[in-house]
Amino acid sequence: MENKVLQKNLDAISKYDSTLADKILMLDVEKSNLELIKTSQDEYNLLFNNIPLHSQNGAILEAKNIVKNIENKDNKNSVRLLYGLGLGYLLDELYQNIKNSKIIIYEPNLDILKLVFSIAEIDAIFHENVILCSDKEKLTKHVESISNENTEITITFLSSYKELFFDDIKDVLNTAQKASALYVANKNTFFKKAPLAYQNTFLNLKNIFKNPNISDLRGIYKGKTALCLSAGPSLKENIDIIKENQDKFVIFAVNPTVKLLAQNNIKPDFIVDIEPHNTTAQFSLIDPKDYYFILEGFCCNLVSNFETKKTFNYLSNANFLNFWLRDCLKLNDYLETFGTVSYSALMSAYVMGFDKIIVCGQDLAYKDGACYAKGSQYGDLECIYDENEKKYVIKAADFESYAMSFKANGYSDELSREIAKNNIEFLNKNLYTVKSQEGKDIPTQTGYALFIEKFEQIAKRIKEEKPEIELINSSTGAAQINGFENKKLLEIINDLEKIEKIDLSNINANFDKEYAKNKVEKMSKEVDSFYDYFAEINNIVQKIIKELEIKKIITPNAQKLIAKYKEILNLIYKKREVKDFIEIATLHIYSFYELLTMGDFSNIEAMKENFKRQQYEFNRIQDVLKLYKQGLSDCKPFILE
Repeated sequence: MENKVLQKNLDAISKYDSTLADKILMLDVEKSNLELIKTSQDEYNLLFNNIPLHSQNGAILEAKNIVKNIENKDNKNSVRLLYGLGLGYLLDELYQNIKNSKIIIYEPNLDILKLVFSIAEIDAIFHENVILCSDKEKLTKHVESISNENTEITITFLSSYKELFFDDIKDVLNTAQKASALYVANKNTFFKKAPLAYQNTFLNLKNIFKNPNISDLRGIYKGKTALCLSAGPSLKENIDIIKENQDKFVIFAVNPTVKLLAQNNIKPDFIVDIEPHNTTAQFSLIDPKDYYFILEGFCCNLVSNFETKKTFNYLSNANFLNFWLRDCLKLNDYLETFGTVSYSALMSAYVMGFDKIIVCGQDLAYKDGACYAKGSQYGDLECIYDENEKKYVIKAADFESYAMSFKANGYSDELSREIAKNNIEFLNKNLYTVKSQEGKDIPTQTGYALFIEKFEQIAKRIKEEKPEIELINSSTGAAQINGFENKKLLEIINDLEKIEKIDLSNINANFDKEYAKNKVEKMSKEVDSFYDYFAEINNIVQKIIKELEIKKIITPNAQKLIAKYKEILNLIYKKREVKDFIEIATLHIYSFYELLTMGDFSNIEAMKENFKRQQYEFNRIQDVLKLYKQGLSDCKPFILE
């Protein structure tokens, strides 16, 4: 006989996870270790492995007491994890009291779900803000889909689940926090930086086509040792060892470390920078002509224009124009960035063929109160345990000094202080705990926790491709990164021999110039046609606004103008390649699709204001297209040289 209660519950789950619903349906729970019992308040309870899931003194009372102690119940940016469904008492109480939040139920035992769904309708699961899952992969996808940069992850559970699944509860919370951090990292990388990154890429085109790619150095340092330096606190601890032995390895330095290295007379062989924003102040103590640089395509245009010993392109799979630019150069290498320049430095060393790669300053945690190496740009920040708040907090040892470090970007004193304040607030909001190399819990950022995972993944892949390679982490006392051997730099030095540095200044770009020229010319024509489209559409919008202001109604002439406006928008919408460049590069108010489907003519004043906003955005787009046109024009002579 069909169980209608079960089917109704499963129908709610099937809307977003039909696989889970099917798994639950196919289970046979008759042989499971589950038993229905009663509490002292005559409420149903569920016995699992001889442990009552709810309090025998009162299941509803227990749920009320748990929810009562939850802070910030009105926070709309919270994702509330409920570990364990039980018989649904805690879910009901949670849903009734925090309806503004997203609720994700994580139930690790499918037998419990089958039994509960078979005997009771769980009202909360029929609402859009409640999601059920039972595996961490789905949990990750759900958290990513509903997160934003202000999302706060909280977790709630019954004491019985803590007793039964303590380690898994911590793992589920970590999984959710990492998923949310991934969203923030992607947003910071691909959205906040996207407009400037796109513009930089087009401004950098002539340099990109002129410079050789990092893949042109493949295997050049086979059998040698690389040292990749990041800005973590352990860099400062090892600075004297590096200074005295810098002829024993090829040094890759990420841009925030350059000043500290220069102050200690350490000359890196390669400087790596992937930052779209202005980083020129970080190079104020060096002459770029004495260094090799490795730059992403979207790197700051001012840095891209440095006169260097030689600059090499690092055009990652995540490059903002990768689907076009990498095609132009016929690149099929496997390069990633993940928003961290340290990753780019590691991958550059791997491409060059080093048999031993040492990372230092790759702490990815706040060790001994230090957030960054002293002497680096953010060296004034410290992470301390606040006895009053009973948690770690980040603050600036000297706030004024930290704030004024942003003035190098051209900001005023007031704006520099505001940026510093906001940055500290962001860091505190995203504090997280990971395992140190000694197995202890140490504070870090959710983004760093994500980077740990990415470094572990790349270490695994590198080892599979090149089993003989040595990956060593000399960021002693820092976060544990599996796949790297933890070893102090001092222990390694005596086994290293001096390295003869290779002159790379005569290496030139190597690509199919005729193919690239044709791609650039095609893109030039596309951008020119888009520029003409927007010039025409701006003219039409101006006429529509004037017509609405004078006539106060939708006249036949206005209707014709609006029809023409939509006709041109439709042409733009169908030209996907350049359209995507424009949408991301300008982040304008409306998407093209929303503009195409706009059809509410009932409010003339609102319609007029909409067109005025659109005119402003279209003017911005024209400005960006001018930049694109110029970049494409400037790069053509370099292609066929």
